[in-house]
Amino acid sequence: MSPGAETTRPATEISVVVPIYNEGPNLRELHRRIVATLEALGRSFEIVAVDDGSSDGSVETLKAIRAEDPRLRVVQLARNFGQGPAIYAGFAHVRGKIVCLLDADLQNPPEELPKLIAKIDEGYDYVGGRRHGRHESFSRRLGSQFLNYIIRRTTRTAFYDMGCALKAFRREVTDHLVRFTHHSRYLPVDLAWLGVRMIEVEVAHNERAVGESKYGPLKLLRTSFDLVTGITSAPLQFLSPLGFVFATVGFLMAIRVLYVRLIHGDNSQIATVVALFFVLSGVQLIATGLMCEYISRIYVEVQNRPYYVVKDVDE
Repeated sequence: MSPGAETTRPATEISVVVPIYNEGPNLRELHRRIVATLEALGRSFEIVAVDDGSSDGSVETLKAIRAEDPRLRVVQLARNFGQGPAIYAGFAHVRGKIVCLLDADLQNPPEELPKLIAKIDEGYDYVGGRRHGRHESFSRRLGSQFLNYIIRRTTRTAFYDMGCALKAFRREVTDHLVRFTHHSRYLPVDLAWLGVRMIEVEVAHNERAVGESKYGPLKLLRTSFDLVTGITSAPLQFLSPLGFVFATVGFLMAIRVLYVRLIHGDNSQIATVVALFFVLSGVQLIATGLMCEYISRIYVEVQNRPYYVVKDVDE
């Protein structure tokens, strides 16, 4: 369904988008807490649950809840496309004037949503949560801090927790986001590109009660690499000065080997040459790998495939 199709339907005040992948045990509690929080605000709302190819019965649970509460709408993707596509699919199906984003794992309490909504009411276009007292392993926190550092440097924005699942947007912002056609999408980068008025607010963070995190240290590292290569050509630009440095070192080492051989008659410099060969070969392979990464991204973009495919919408 295209984003424009939603503009002809009655608008509501608040839409809560929840990407879901194998979170079945959390769904009823999640729904109960979102409803209780938003009903207390006294404003009309809807919940847009996007199932990202779950295999644990999450869809059946969502449809059962939908039968009890029509304010829940279920968007089912054709397969597991990833959290990013699931989020953008939710944005494409919202009706609300304020769009909130929330993970289904309950680590970010739904009770914190009013803090973000209040900031949108003050005139901000985007409000991000900044987790306080994070309940995560040291390796996970370290990876998250590294990723946030990269985001700050590449987007030149003063945000410190772009990985927090609690976010709120003015509807005009999400309408712009769903019109993007590129595949290497990173929400913080897209927001910075739009030039919207942004702020962070402190929110609570709980331990995960059920299930396992979908983002381990290795995935965070891969996300960092994808982020850098997806939005900037800096790694390629870094290769030229790196190549110059190694070429200079190689030239100086060659002079040393020649000097030792001519002056001292020492022909046993083969170990130095072999070591240098392996170093330069490693640099060359890294450079080739980076170029292949960029070429593969070009390949994905020129295929012009959709970012996600919607299998069914229960509304």
